Amino acid sequence: MALNGSDGGGISSALAALTRGFSVEVTPREAPKVPPFGEVLPAGTRIYITFLENTPFEDTLALAARVVQQGMRPVPHLAVRAIPDRAALSGMLARLADIGVTEVLVIAGSVAKPAGEYDETMQVLTSGVLPEHGITRIGVAGHPEGTPDIGPTELAAALAAKNALAAEQGLDMYVVTQFCFAPEPIIAWEREIRAAGIRLPIVIGLPGLTSPAKLLRFGMSCGIGPSLKVLRKQSGGVLRLATSSVYHPDQTMLGLVRSRVDEPASLIQGVHFFPFGSLQRTAEWAGQLSAGQFVVEPDDKLRVTA
Repeated sequence: MALNGSDGGGISSALAALTRGFSVEVTPREAPKVPPFGEVLPAGTRIYITFLENTPFEDTLALAARVVQQGMRPVPHLAVRAIPDRAALSGMLARLADIGVTEVLVIAGSVAKPAGEYDETMQVLTSGVLPEHGITRIGVAGHPEGTPDIGPTELAAALAAKNALAAEQGLDMYVVTQFCFAPEPIIAWEREIRAAGIRLPIVIGLPGLTSPAKLLRFGMSCGIGPSLKVLRKQSGGVLRLATSSVYHPDQTMLGLVRSRVDEPASLIQGVHFFPFGSLQRTAEWAGQLSAGQFVVEPDDKLRVTA
């Protein structure tokens, strides 16, 4: 039986609540093609500004300024391996602060060789530079499906260190994850880190409504093998993804919501979309879900009703 998104309880209301306050990713390169943010996103939406190697920092500044001017909240990536030293970091943060940035996502960055003294995020997180420049909220990366660059033991230790730092210093810190195609690896990872004592809120990265072929290409380079394995076990899963005109993360979102309903202690508190060039379509769909304007079909597909 189909469930109405406005039924006020159960899975449907939990899905609307999870989607409410969603955030999106925009790259400096694609920004000129994106319509005014206020035309497609709710006021105050967090817009993460992707770090791209060999892209001038001025491009990030320009995009952050546009985000603020159009009533949104910029969250630039700080890729520590691309920053030569503390003076350069302080200068970057001062320029961001002048624009009105108060939140950043601190990542290592896909840089083959560090540009200077930083090779891991904890060096920046413990430096005290962020609060000096008015950064009041800090995102860090989560990897439910691992990453090609770091082993699982090191990933677990790094997350535990960030969790301890946040607790010791009272930091408003949270985890935002890589994008995933299936809920099972995310749910297993959340349970594992929660059992290990992690208490940081988690925002789950999901692909937006874009080309499945593009997603598969990016996915193979981003270390999301477990999601693809789950899809392969589903009848025609990968084929269905590859031959669809537009990807929808329906089943992943519903799997996450059911897990949250079953386990109220879950750390999962929100979703973050990687639109891959389809910001407007992704934002419209996410807005309809957050407003409860959908029906959950028996095959776990979401049909919007407005």
